[in-house]
Amino acid sequence: MGKADDTRDRILDAFERLVLEHGERAGTIAATADAAGVSKGGLLYHFGSKAALVAGLAERLDRFGEAEEARLSSMPDAVRVFLRESVEADLPIDRTIVALLKLGQHDEHAAARDALTRLDEHYLAALSASLGDRDLALLVVRLSDGIYLRSALGGTGSLPPDSVERVIDRLEALLG
Repeated sequence: MGKADDTRDRILDAFERLVLEHGERAGTIAATADAAGVSKGGLLYHFGSKAALVAGLAERLDRFGEAEEARLSSMPDAVRVFLRESVEADLPIDRTIVALLKLGQHDEHAAARDALTRLDEHYLAALSASLGDRDLALLVVRLSDGIYLRSALGGTGSLPPDSVERVIDRLEALLG
C-alpha cells in the first residue's frame, strides 16, 4: 500500500469516525480533513465531495463483503459462524456498516443504501451455497439483522446470555 492509499484510508477512517460519533451532519469536508490531519485541499485531491467520501465507504464495505463471501463460502458451518458473528462488535466491518446505516437514512446518500444491499447479496451468496436454498439464506440473514440490532442495544434490550447459541441450535434442528 502506497502513501496515497494510506492517506485515503486515514481520511475514510476520520469520516467514518465523525459519522459514528456525531452523525451525518458532522462529516463535513472541513471536519473530516481536520480529523484526518490533512489539508482541505489534500482531502479534496482524494475525495472531491462528501458524496465521494460516502462512495469511498461504500467501496470499503464492498471489499469487506467480498472477503466475507469468500470466507463463509469455504466453511461447512457457515450458518453457525455467521449467526455467532452477528453479535455486534467493534470490528472494522461493523464500524463501516453502522456508518453507512447512518448515512443511508438521508435521501442524498443512496450509495450507502446500495452498498448495504450489496453486502446482503454477498452474505446471501455464501449462505445459499451452504444451505442450498436462497429463501432459507434470506431468513438467516434477516435473523442475523435482529441479533445484531438486539446486541447493539445493550442494557435491558440486549440479548440474554447464550440466546444466540440456543437460536442456532433450534435453527439447525429445524433445518435437519
